Amino acid sequence: MIPLLLSAFLCGSAAAQTRDFSSAVSMQFLAAPSNYLKPLDTLRLLAPSIGNDPWQRYLFCNDMATYSSFVGDYHAALRYYDSLPVLQQQPRPVPVPSPGDFDGYQTAGARQTIVRMAASRQVTMINESHHLPYHRLFTKSLLQDLYNAGYRYLALEALAGLDDSINTRRYPTSQDGYYIVEPLFADMLRTALTIGYQLVRYEDDVPCTKNCRAQRELNQAKNLYKIFRQDPAAKVLVHAGYSHILEKEREGLQRMAGHFRTLSGIDPLTVNQNIMNEKSEAAYEDKYFIAFSEAHAISEPVVLVKDANVWVSPADKGFFDIQVFHPRFKTVHGRPGYYALDRTRKPVSVTLRRDYNDMLLQAFAAEEGHANAVPVDQMVLNGQHKPSLMLPPGEYRIVVRDVTGKVVEEIKLP
Repeated sequence: MIPLLLSAFLCGSAAAQTRDFSSAVSMQFLAAPSNYLKPLDTLRLLAPSIGNDPWQRYLFCNDMATYSSFVGDYHAALRYYDSLPVLQQQPRPVPVPSPGDFDGYQTAGARQTIVRMAASRQVTMINESHHLPYHRLFTKSLLQDLYNAGYRYLALEALAGLDDSINTRRYPTSQDGYYIVEPLFADMLRTALTIGYQLVRYEDDVPCTKNCRAQRELNQAKNLYKIFRQDPAAKVLVHAGYSHILEKEREGLQRMAGHFRTLSGIDPLTVNQNIMNEKSEAAYEDKYFIAFSEAHAISEPVVLVKDANVWVSPADKGFFDIQVFHPRFKTVHGRPGYYALDRTRKPVSVTLRRDYNDMLLQAFAAEEGHANAVPVDQMVLNGQHKPSLMLPPGEYRIVVRDVTGKVVEEIKLP
C-alpha cells in the first residue's frame, strides 16, 4: 500500500492525467475479478503521472478507497476517501453542537429500533458508503427480523442488470455487480437469498447526455415503483448509496426517495448510516459524532431516542427519519474490528507453507463452484505467520494469489 504521507499528498493535491484511467482500471478488474490486487497495483503505477485536474484527483482517491475496501484494508479505504477533493474543498456545513443537543435522549439498539419502526411501513430505505463494508453488515443484521415482519423484496442499487440468475443460483458472483465483489456485500446477498428474499435491481439504465444526476434519481424511483405495480401489498427493503435516500431536495436536486414518495404515495422509512462514522482523522468527522463519541462508548450501532422521537442532526432533519451512530473500530486478530458485529464469523487461523508479502489470501465457500464466485473473506498478506480469516462455519477453499492473479498456494478448510 502507498504510505500514509504519500497517499495524502497524491489525493490532496493531484490525480492521474489520463482521462480514461478509472474506467480502464474497472474494465481490467472485471476481466479478471478474482485478482483484487491488480487494480491497486495499476493505480499505484499511475501515481507518478498525477496532475492537477480535480476530477482526476477525485477518481484516483475514490478508486483507491473502493479497491482498498474490497481487500479489507479498512484504514487505507478511510484515508483515501477522506482525501477526496470534494470533501476537502466543500466540508459539510454542520452547526456546532451545544451541551443540550442530546438532552433527554437515550441510546437504543439501532437494529431493534429500525425493525420496530419498519414493521408498520411498506418500504424501508437504508444507505451505505461504498467504501465502508460494515454498512452492509448492519443491513444484513436487519434481514431476518424484517422478513419476519413481512418484507419479501431486497432492492439493490448495486445489482447489475445482466439477468436474474442470482435469484435461482442463490449466491452472488462478480458478474452480479461492481460493489457486490466486496465480500461483506456478497455475504449480505447470500443471507438474503437463504432467508427467502427476492433480489431486485433498480438502477437507471437509460443512456444520458445531460441532467444525468436528475435523470438517475427519477428513473431509480420509477424502477422501484414497478415492484408495487406488480405486487401492491409488497414490503421492500431498499439498500442504496449515499444521498439517494433523502426525502426532500438538497442543493436543488430531488433524490430517489423523494421521487418515489411522489410517484407511489408511499412514505418510506429512511435510515442514514453514512454520517455518524469514524474517519481517518477527527478533522473529517461530523462534530455531532465527535460529541456523541466523547459521551458514549458503544460497541454496536445505536440510535438516540426520546419518547417516540429518534434524534437526527439539525443539518439533516427532514431529509431522513433515522440516523445511525456506528462505533469506532479497533483492529482485532489483525482484522478490522467491525467483523465482531457479525456473530456468525469467528477468527480462523490459516497455516501456510511460508510467509507471503503483497499477496492476497482468499476464502471461497466450497459449495460455490462458479468460476467468478465472490470470496467469503480475504486479506492482504504482509508477512503474517498465521493469518486469521473471519469466517462463518463451513468448508472453504483457501487460495493465495500474487499480483498477477496466479494461485501460488491452495488448501482446504477444515
